[in-house]
Amino acid sequence: MSVLPGRPRSRPRPRVRTRPRFGGALTLPSRARGHRAGVRYFHQVEDTLVRGSDTFGVPEDNEAGVIGWGTSWRMQGYLLMAERTGDPVYATRLAQLADRVLAARDDERGTVDHRGRSAPVWSTASKFTAATAALLDEEGEVALEVTVCPPRALDAVVTVRPEGDRFSLSVTGQGRPALSLTGLSLDPADERRADRALYAAHDQRTAVTGRLVRRGERHGERADGEPPAPGGVTSPSPAAPSAASPRRLRPGTYPVRPARVALAAQTGMIAYPIAGLVRLASKEPSRRRIVPSLVRDRLDGYLDAVVRAVAAHDHQWQDVPGGRGCYRWLPDEPVSFAGAELPTNEFLAMGRTLVHLAALTGETGYAERAAAMARCLRADLTRREGAAVWPYWPAFGRVFNGWTATGSPGTDGSLYRPSYTPVTAPEDVTHALIDLDFLHLYHRQPPGVVPPVLTDDDMRAVAATFARNVVDPTAAEGGSRGPRMRHDVSGAGRPGTDREQAHVAAWLPLRTFAAGLADLVLAVQPAAPPPPVMGVDTYCGALLARWG
Repeated sequence: MSVLPGRPRSRPRPRVRTRPRFGGALTLPSRARGHRAGVRYFHQVEDTLVRGSDTFGVPEDNEAGVIGWGTSWRMQGYLLMAERTGDPVYATRLAQLADRVLAARDDERGTVDHRGRSAPVWSTASKFTAATAALLDEEGEVALEVTVCPPRALDAVVTVRPEGDRFSLSVTGQGRPALSLTGLSLDPADERRADRALYAAHDQRTAVTGRLVRRGERHGERADGEPPAPGGVTSPSPAAPSAASPRRLRPGTYPVRPARVALAAQTGMIAYPIAGLVRLASKEPSRRRIVPSLVRDRLDGYLDAVVRAVAAHDHQWQDVPGGRGCYRWLPDEPVSFAGAELPTNEFLAMGRTLVHLAALTGETGYAERAAAMARCLRADLTRREGAAVWPYWPAFGRVFNGWTATGSPGTDGSLYRPSYTPVTAPEDVTHALIDLDFLHLYHRQPPGVVPPVLTDDDMRAVAATFARNVVDPTAAEGGSRGPRMRHDVSGAGRPGTDREQAHVAAWLPLRTFAAGLADLVLAVQPAAPPPPVMGVDTYCGALLARWG
């Protein structure tokens, strides 16, 4: 449902101060050069994204993660434009996007996740989750589940071929290393039992695991009557040999089906600008003109939706020593890194929403969790010549430190990756968009909203990272038209792509902590994002308009 009748104009217009025009249609305010460029950039992107759409470019569901990693950025962009221009049309459009996004929640659509639950969130079932092939026996009953982790899990195909009393199994797919095993059996007592053989052959590149499904077993219930593991997933376990003839797999090619999972990072991304709209309306009366009355009438519902969405992930919260904490995936969640902590940018996506909820509700639980995540980030800020460097994965976590197989899925801490080598890569400039926004948001909160964690020195160190580590001063000398960003924050990263240059405006909110930062951002800033245009480009244009 839209907050305004009819279809609104596709291009909201900022308040007018002078008469210069862009494209003969959009009147621009008389502001700094960066602001004018940002307004232009924002509307060009939005016009492209909504062209020909009757739903403002919002899909009906989050099946492919478009709402979580696309629409959410656009919503953030509209919030920034509302704050900067004071024009109520931006808050109105944000509300229209929010209405359609809220209608796409699982509980509104009757969609259930891998646990069989329909929650007030936006689950996804595409490239972000593990995919499973259900292999049938000769009677047509599922006998073996083969699960493939991303990347490119959706491209995987499982092929079964007979080998006398045994069978071979291969997992192939475009862009994936092939896995092939021979001499397999479904006999629970056989040394070459398929799930055990897959476990022993596990490689993090192929990322394939298996689970034996016994006769009569239903999802979440084991045939021997033992209680299911959390989430309705049972780990492979020995079973007594059957007096009946051994089961045989039906030869053929089996496609995989992705699991449906509600990802905390996407929930945080979507809920954040909705909470921001409520908070914008709650500010001093002199600014209440920004949010029209028709939007204001829906704010209680918006706040309730955010609270319920965040609560749906409470079971994933994890306390960390040192007053820290973050969100993690449970060991049985069908995702690539089950049992591990989320990457820093992903749990901070939830952290930003918790900052707004702390301000809106006054509840200490939200403030304490936001502070715990701020401490995680701060602890990972390593100083190098005055600039901060931090990793993509939290340094205290499982992925950063790696893990080895224990010999049993039940004690590995993950049903889908028995082992993994450490990943200590620095944060890249794309995912840093969320980190930087969290830093700025948390640090500028009024006293009493969240506990003090991030200092001015921290902010200066991160701001210094841009000029010292991120921007490559030699890029222009190599034939480029100007300075360019590197791929990551380490100072030694490879040259950034054209797509990464389009994210440079994320550093602008830190302009007060480093002299010349804004000018350097504008020197890197491209005139237009490279195709294909994405939702994040709306956000980056709005950042330029807000802080340029």
